[in-house]
Amino acid sequence: MFNTSSEYIQEITQSISNADYSLSSRRMLDFLYDYNVSSNAELKRLSYEIRQNYLTLSQDESLKITKLQEQCHAWLQLANQLMIHLPQSQVPNENTIVYSASELSKEFVSANRSFKLHPLSLEIKLGELTAVVGENGNGKTTLLRLVSGELAKSTGNVIYFENQQNDWYNIKGKIAYIPQRPNRWYGTLIDNLHFYCTIKGIKHEDNEDHVNYILHRLGLYQFRNLKWTEISSGYRLRFELAKALMMRPQLLILDEPLANLDINAQQLFIQDLKYLSQSVKNPMGVILSSQQLHELERNCQNIIFIKQGKTIYSGNQQAFATNRQANAYEIGGNFNYLQIKEYLSTLSDIKIIDSGTVFIINTPLHIDSATILKTITDKQIPVNYFRDISKSTRQLFQKDI
Repeated sequence: MFNTSSEYIQEITQSISNADYSLSSRRMLDFLYDYNVSSNAELKRLSYEIRQNYLTLSQDESLKITKLQEQCHAWLQLANQLMIHLPQSQVPNENTIVYSASELSKEFVSANRSFKLHPLSLEIKLGELTAVVGENGNGKTTLLRLVSGELAKSTGNVIYFENQQNDWYNIKGKIAYIPQRPNRWYGTLIDNLHFYCTIKGIKHEDNEDHVNYILHRLGLYQFRNLKWTEISSGYRLRFELAKALMMRPQLLILDEPLANLDINAQQLFIQDLKYLSQSVKNPMGVILSSQQLHELERNCQNIIFIKQGKTIYSGNQQAFATNRQANAYEIGGNFNYLQIKEYLSTLSDIKIIDSGTVFIINTPLHIDSATILKTITDKQIPVNYFRDISKSTRQLFQKDI
């Protein structure tokens, strides 16, 4: 999970060979930060230049792409030279628990409506992403506010950072919480980051270096002198993440961070969360809520599914539905319910559900994805979307539990 310095270089080398300059430019900065090599002025200059050149790159700029390739190879050569003198940093213990709760619950009672988040247990570890999913109004935000300490629990035992001492001031300083609707801020973006860095005790050159790293790492450098009203909601979210990283937290909590992002920005943001959580220098446990199941299940180790305040599933994402009794597939295309039913009529004991945007096909276990895809190919079904959701919590949205 946590990269050694040599694994970093291998990953960056591979991403450069694949011409993935988005990933390589970000991981170069992570290497710079994690292994304290920003003191090398040339490597730092190259890292920042490569990142900025990529962010301002247009597809038709062949000369700029050539220059970017040359800079990347120069970076690799210099980094490999430095590797000889780098001490082998000890990677963090991936079993370190930053938050654990047992029988955690919260009950609200009012004249108009009552709601209860029923008892649940969970653990959040360093370097891991935990996703909280479920329909709106079912308790996801309540759980996140409990974890952040913004809500008092009704029942349960909670331990932060494997420390049972009730030192809330010290605990709170290691937690960063980004709500779905952050408060407006004033002044320029860069001035705010310098301020938040200062109040965390990071001053002088260290302050400049830390802010510069965050600005470049999160793609905010070109917006550094802008104000709240001058940047989009997506970049306001990145500012909130930047501000949180100023704290160097051990526990990061985000409520619906993907809600206002386009699909490309969603993928980039959650990939950044994964890499930043696995920082060697400042690892974090991350818990977030979202409706973007596909992206969450690709990147999160753990899933918590809440329905009507009850935890339907909580555990490792890969372990979900290992003992299932059926398979399930999503399929979409230029056909209606009767047509897809006719197309798949040769498959026995299947159930077709029209979910509105796609059809969900429930099948016995012996009908695997290869069988479905062969049927699609043989009958030339006009499909434009197909996904195996047999091991996805997507199925839980369909069940009347």
